[in-house]
Amino acid sequence: MRRMGRILAIESTGAVCGVVLAQEGALLGAVRLAHGMNLSGSLLRAAEWLLARQGLTLSQVDAFAVDVGPGAFTGLKIGVMLAKSWAHALGKPLVAVSAFEACAMQMPEGASTLVALPARRDALYLQWLLPPTDGLPQPLSEPAFIVRDALGDWLTQTTPASGEVQAIGAAHAREWLAPHLPHLNWRIIDSPSVEGVVQVGWRRFQAQEWVHPFTLTPLYIQPPSIHIKQ
Repeated sequence: MRRMGRILAIESTGAVCGVVLAQEGALLGAVRLAHGMNLSGSLLRAAEWLLARQGLTLSQVDAFAVDVGPGAFTGLKIGVMLAKSWAHALGKPLVAVSAFEACAMQMPEGASTLVALPARRDALYLQWLLPPTDGLPQPLSEPAFIVRDALGDWLTQTTPASGEVQAIGAAHAREWLAPHLPHLNWRIIDSPSVEGVVQVGWRRFQAQEWVHPFTLTPLYIQPPSIHIKQ
């Protein structure tokens, strides 16, 4: 059964963050902002501004979606905590979207898609997915954290044996992967798209694939570089 309502989504895993509001699957508005100081305050103000433009308050949102990574550790933690807090305080459904899914959702359907996002200086976050005709992106490989020197081995093990292939990701990822996949069609992005987050989030909301705020955890893949002494 199709569920009606409004969904507010957060993207905070990359250099460009954002908040987007959609109703019945249609985009009502989006705000993009640089990942900088006081990101939590900036995301809060962006959400308030979006809702005010529609004459709405946060309590009138029917569900929340958030990019759970992988991505920048601090931004990822802030976005996830904000979405969890909203969902818990208001008793609304919460939907988790991976950065890989958000990117694949923006690509033409029917072609195996390599999502290649920046990790640390010498590595990438990688996953093959199939963009959907309807429904959700389908994973063709496991999410992975791969250092540059190991890209060839990983691609040998995971690249689909047949069919059209394409890629979306960071500019330096294209440079690193070109020797291995020279004819790959690329879409270069700075960060996962907040529109992709809300598109996946809406479809997952329709399917009632919700997560409890207390059980939602970020998809880190790579351990954080900041360690707290015990």
